Amino acid sequence: MSLSIQLIRREDFESRCLYALVGAGAMALVAGVARQVLRVPVEPGYFALMAAAITAVKPKAAENLLVRAGMVLLPALPYVLGLGSPWTHAVAGAIAAGLLAWRGNGRDSVGTPLQVALCAGAAAVTTALGLYVHQVLDARFLPAWGYFPLMVDYAVVALFWSIGTLPANLAMDLDAVATRGMRLEATLSGEVRGLVARALTLYRQCQDEAQKLARGPGLEKLQAVLGKLARDAFTLAESHTELEAQLTSASQGSVDSQVQELKKRAQDAQDGVARRQLERAAASLGEELNHLDALSRRQERLFAQLHAQVALLERARVCFIGARAASPLDGGGSGDRVQALADKLSALDLESSGPEGAAQAARAPAVRS
Repeated sequence: MSLSIQLIRREDFESRCLYALVGAGAMALVAGVARQVLRVPVEPGYFALMAAAITAVKPKAAENLLVRAGMVLLPALPYVLGLGSPWTHAVAGAIAAGLLAWRGNGRDSVGTPLQVALCAGAAAVTTALGLYVHQVLDARFLPAWGYFPLMVDYAVVALFWSIGTLPANLAMDLDAVATRGMRLEATLSGEVRGLVARALTLYRQCQDEAQKLARGPGLEKLQAVLGKLARDAFTLAESHTELEAQLTSASQGSVDSQVQELKKRAQDAQDGVARRQLERAAASLGEELNHLDALSRRQERLFAQLHAQVALLERARVCFIGARAASPLDGGGSGDRVQALADKLSALDLESSGPEGAAQAARAPAVRS
């Protein structure tokens, strides 16, 4: 299996970079006042990182205060410990980015360990690079005093740091099916998202069990069947979400009220031509209402099919447990048992697809557990 990488919720990353620039710009104004009025130098580094991190982080409401306090305190540790530059800034940027990827990524779920590690590593590099760029700009292009050079310096550090948080929005997996599930889960909400998350968890559990089996044609077929079960669940979720968006944009109740209003106007109309035009308009909207009703019924069917597909993945997991309890699949004659298990899951998939699938399932080979 090849590594699959997908960008999820790109708008979150873009808004994070924008908020980081806004926070750094505000801190630059404070630094300018401190330097020119109070004669206290406030160099870009911790203050630029802290301001960018506080404004860019998007924690859950219940963790908002705690996470933002961590963004202030934790990046200060390298400076308190007295690490040598540029290690101080790099470690501070890594801590802020790691915390953002873990608890402040803007999603309901916490970041994965891989996302946190990659985010911290990338931010360490980009933070050090941002400090180097700001030093070059100060030495060659920017004046020594004024608010403008401070704004540029703080913005450069914040921009480079925020770019380093990109791995927080990457779905990475050696399995393209699992990556698709992660990307889809990040775009959904409500009960459909819970079903997709459950399907993804069950698929991974089944694949973990499959990895313990002996290699061979049976294992390849088994993995293909598991992939199909998960892909079908994700496709159903996507179709349901698209239909839901269509129904939301065209309110069925609003169309029905318009039809009733047109019919009433047609009955009250005195002119025959006006009455016929109003009746045609009502009939046209009535067809649209029937179309919306058909879409609503189709959405219900897709939702029921999604539930059935997740239940099928649950049955697949139970099949693994039952088969391993009856006779270890990695023992002698495991190839036949793996093939039988693949045939059984394939038959269950055909059976769940409807009457035609059930007829094909009846012709499927007998299964031995």
